[in-house]
Amino acid sequence: MAIYHCSVKNISRSGGKSAVASASYRAGEKLEDRETGLTHDYTNKSEVAYSEIFLCENAPSEYQDRETLWNAVEEVEKQSNARLAREWEVALPNELTLEQGKELVRGYAQSLADEGMCVDANIHWKDGNHHAHIMGTTRPIKENGEWGQKEKKAYKLDENGQKIPQIDPKTGEQKIGARGRKMWQRETVEANDWNRSEKVEEWRERWADHCNKALEQAQSLERVDHRSFERQGIERIPTIHEGYVARDMEQKGQTAERCEINRDINAANIQLSALEHQQSLFTRLLEQLKDKVKEALNERLQRLRTARTADESARGNADGNRTVQADHNRPAGGSVAERLASLRSSRASGELQQGTGKNTVRVDEHEKEVFTRSVELGKTQQPAGTGETIGELLASARTGIDSATAKEKDSGASRADREAERERLNRERERQAKEAEQRLAKERAERKARSHDRGISR
Repeated sequence: MAIYHCSVKNISRSGGKSAVASASYRAGEKLEDRETGLTHDYTNKSEVAYSEIFLCENAPSEYQDRETLWNAVEEVEKQSNARLAREWEVALPNELTLEQGKELVRGYAQSLADEGMCVDANIHWKDGNHHAHIMGTTRPIKENGEWGQKEKKAYKLDENGQKIPQIDPKTGEQKIGARGRKMWQRETVEANDWNRSEKVEEWRERWADHCNKALEQAQSLERVDHRSFERQGIERIPTIHEGYVARDMEQKGQTAERCEINRDINAANIQLSALEHQQSLFTRLLEQLKDKVKEALNERLQRLRTARTADESARGNADGNRTVQADHNRPAGGSVAERLASLRSSRASGELQQGTGKNTVRVDEHEKEVFTRSVELGKTQQPAGTGETIGELLASARTGIDSATAKEKDSGASRADREAERERLNRERERQAKEAEQRLAKERAERKARSHDRGISR
């Protein structure tokens, strides 16, 4: 399993450190500190598998020599608590070979050099503990090859970009310095962003990206993440750093407290993984059950829609047939005279055409109005040679029309009854579907309670 480790720390005189001594230990070389005259010899370190120096754009070529580079750093730093170098201590994934680890460290060290610092990279290839020490300078290098300033003083500006005056608390006015000069507030401005916490987070994320790229090129499925388990949303207990002393004790058959703590943490993490697996299984089963219930409900609803569509189609066909047949039974001709002639012929034969079979004559309101006006006209005009008035003929026709209208109203009432029955059936189906959903929800709750009880009993 690939393990992520990237710690960024300072090498400073306040901690009793020396840049030359640190470089000598990490590179496994013999270096002389020209300021103190001390010689640091770590040539007996056998685990140093790779060392290389990466220079920034404006660095002199002689800084390729490790002793020259770090003695120059010691010389330019004058303060007793000066920060001499910055170190990145990184773990190399065990899935990588030595050559792949070299390529990984080269790429990361070059990215740091591109930011303007000189970088000294060294790989320690210990059995089961492959790691690298990367040292970087803390000062930028100017275009002329000289060391630049870490920070400088500048005027403090307000939100409008104007200088902020120094106010005398006694007078409430701006202070006046030597030679009558006005005094302004000043602040320290760093030459770069290397000391910011956001930059450290960026470096850590960059190392994770380089590691994952190397693992992908090595065709490994392992990946690393620079974030903590808590930030990743993973329920795991982080292990503690063991160190070489604890591991050496374990190799000699002794029990190291740090290693024992990590073993307990790993055992607890295994239990957490098992619980998460069970939770994932229950969640997946619950989702499958939900899908089945939704599928069953959708199928029922589809059947209901299909039945409703069929009923509406049948009702529409029946209404259409009644309309067409009623239209066929209407008297031919469009004028009043032609209709009156048809009515006389029907009365002479002893029957008024109201419809045949199950169909009913449909008389609209326009026809009723025409016939009513014709009756009033017949009262004043009587055709020659007839034994009865036109009004009497139309009165007889009205009787047939009223009878047909009454039958049509009865047919509408029966249709309303059918609609009411259909609505009742639909409500009954919806009630049954709702009861089914409630039963399924109750069964799920009971199964969940039984699973919880079984978990507690275990």
